[in-house]
Amino acid sequence: MAYRYGDVVWADLDPSSGHEQTKRRPLVVVSNNKFNARCNLTMVVPITSSDTPYPLHIGVGTVPGESDGAPIRGYAEAEQLKALDLDSRNAVKVGTIDEAGMDKLLGLVLSCLIAPDMMIVSGY
Repeated sequence: MAYRYGDVVWADLDPSSGHEQTKRRPLVVVSNNKFNARCNLTMVVPITSSDTPYPLHIGVGTVPGESDGAPIRGYAEAEQLKALDLDSRNAVKVGTIDEAGMDKLLGLVLSCLIAPDMMIVSGY
């Protein structure tokens, strides 16, 4: 299945190591649709329900739960960007993030990848 930019999916993140997110959790697809159609990996950012003042977390609104699970108030963790084979991680699409939320999230992700003297995240 080709996942689309802005999709919210639940997937298994185990095994993990160190400070990486674990368990089954929601993720936001941040790679573009052409990349997703051509590659067996999809770039994603995990979502947490923990509201911390960490500068690399962006509120993404209410995220649907999986199956009959309760929805959560979600915060995308830009510092946890990863490329995953979502099909092998039993991913299930549950929704999408709106355009304004994706613009903020992608801006934050990109600011973490550009040259340090070009950094646009205040306070980081």
